[in-house]
Amino acid sequence: MKKYLLGVDIGTTTSKGVLISVERDTVASFSIEHGVSRPHPGWSEHDAEKVWWQDFVVVCRKLLEKSGIEAEQILAVGCSTLFPVILPVDKGGNPLRNAILYEDVRSFKEIEILKKSIGDEYSAETSGNRFTIQTLAPKILWLKNNEPEVFSRTAMFHNAGSYLVYKLTGRNVIDHGSASQGGLPYNTNTLGWDPVSCREIGIQTSQLPDLLWGNEVAGHITNAAAQETGLAEGTPVAAGSGDFFSEMLGMGALKKGRAVITYGSTFGLGVCTDKHSRHSDLVKTGFCVKDVYLIGGGMASGSTIVKWFRENFGRTESGSEENTGISAYELLNEGARKIEPGCEGLVALPYFNGERCPVQDPLAKGVIFGLTLRHTRHHVYRALLESIGFGIRHIIDKLKEANVRIDEVRSVGGGAQSILWTQILSDITGLEQGVLKHSHGAPYGAAFLAGLSIDAFPEKEGSIDREWNNVQRVVTPDGSSSDIYQKNYEIYLSLYQKTSQEMHRIGAGIG
Repeated sequence: MKKYLLGVDIGTTTSKGVLISVERDTVASFSIEHGVSRPHPGWSEHDAEKVWWQDFVVVCRKLLEKSGIEAEQILAVGCSTLFPVILPVDKGGNPLRNAILYEDVRSFKEIEILKKSIGDEYSAETSGNRFTIQTLAPKILWLKNNEPEVFSRTAMFHNAGSYLVYKLTGRNVIDHGSASQGGLPYNTNTLGWDPVSCREIGIQTSQLPDLLWGNEVAGHITNAAAQETGLAEGTPVAAGSGDFFSEMLGMGALKKGRAVITYGSTFGLGVCTDKHSRHSDLVKTGFCVKDVYLIGGGMASGSTIVKWFRENFGRTESGSEENTGISAYELLNEGARKIEPGCEGLVALPYFNGERCPVQDPLAKGVIFGLTLRHTRHHVYRALLESIGFGIRHIIDKLKEANVRIDEVRSVGGGAQSILWTQILSDITGLEQGVLKHSHGAPYGAAFLAGLSIDAFPEKEGSIDREWNNVQRVVTPDGSSSDIYQKNYEIYLSLYQKTSQEMHRIGAGIG
């Protein structure tokens, strides 16, 4: 019987799955969308059962149905998930509240508390990163300070990946990469949980999952999980990893000097290296496999801003989509394509949900600057696309400061299918991009981790690059717009510096 590997990715707004053969042929794929709960300004939550687990169950059953294969033919399962997030569960493994997501800014007061008690320097030296809205320690401290009943009943703090592994196997396991991305209480020097920061936030290291590498077997599918998912009892489950790491792995990012840009709900750029590079404004973490490191940055918003614009100002295009079948985004892009680069003096800051690297400000706000009566909504739409390009260039400039070399760039994600957006980004950064044929890199990476966990591939990590990564098109920078983009980029950087104090005054009531 032919053998297969299953990879499932649970993202911020979409869950995807892929079923591949051990020869790397795609047998079936499936995706579904879900929402994000935002009960207060700056808050972002997921219901772990209704979103993470139920999506996983639906994806598994749909893949089995579409492929027509038997569950026993699946050799191993791998998961990739949004991260870093925090989910408190009780002794029975039941969620005590919704999970708090990476982009959630409610813990900004706790960040300041920990900066004073532990210090940013300790955080940087221990976890490789300063305190940010993504750091897990402040989120746990927020629970202690604001929901003491939940905090006192918490037996284990899961992330999305470790919760899925628990639901599948009954084991509490998290991969080093995901743990590292969450900063403290993970210690990059010892590759374990840091007792100092744990004491400071009032938890025991035993309340955190066991640590494995993403390509190690975490456990095997239980009878209960088999009944729900349709998978076979006893199937090995890899520890898996975060979606960005899995997507990078799925794009062959293990090659030194290769940068990966993900055009997703949030945008990110990362470069894999063979040493633990450091820069105070960038994210530095381990990877999903041993002895590989990642440095780069992530933006708190990306395609979510485009979706926001479509829902609020693109009703004409949305109506046309229903009548013509042409995507509202394609119609908006067509309008923006007619606008000259630089949007006739319009510059936007994409900090609609705070900002991660390199700004690292949970209270940052979106700005649309330079509006005149001449500007149309298509000017605004293009300015938002350009603002994401400026954010990626900001990350690239910080990588240069850290002496991290970028030899080539690969891009993937739903937004990477936009010819306009990828061209804007190349023109702003001056980098050529190879846009990959497949945009579902994270589930592919999860499936590959599953295969590695059981030694299904004789060629190990390197084979993923040769077999799965076909560049669909190459985006070459057009130098004709470099001067206007340089000018607007300088304004982009200056705008935050000149408005951040007022942003903080507006955002002081959040939480």
